Amino acid sequence: MDTEGTIRAAVAAFSEGDDAEFDALLSDDLHYSINAQPEVGPFCAEVDCKPAFYEAMGRILAEWEIRDYRIIDLIVSGNRGAAQIAYTALRHSGEAQFEARLALFLTVEDGKLTEIHEYHDTAVLGSGPTAVG
Repeated sequence: MDTEGTIRAAVAAFSEGDDAEFDALLSDDLHYSINAQPEVGPFCAEVDCKPAFYEAMGRILAEWEIRDYRIIDLIVSGNRGAAQIAYTALRHSGEAQFEARLALFLTVEDGKLTEIHEYHDTAVLGSGPTAVG
């Protein structure tokens, strides 16, 4: 699978909750970082293997249900890609949803994601949850 296909398949698998397909598209030595301002500080991470990635994601998913996670824009050059993602998230405590966007910068080698760098729209996240239609 080429770079674009790998990225699209990984986003779709994550969005659809297809854990086996998502896992198959991640390198064992995946480097993952989530970078943001202090508003989302508890979720910031810099890790260098698949188990640590899942631990970092587990902290997020323990508090939030991610919904409607989809690619808005995708630019690919060689084995690298930049994607703008739109998503909604519902806090498990029942608060209103977030609607926000994030940017992913990804590297693909041998059909697997080897790097994911995630950047959030912290202005939206810092303003707190808002009601969604």
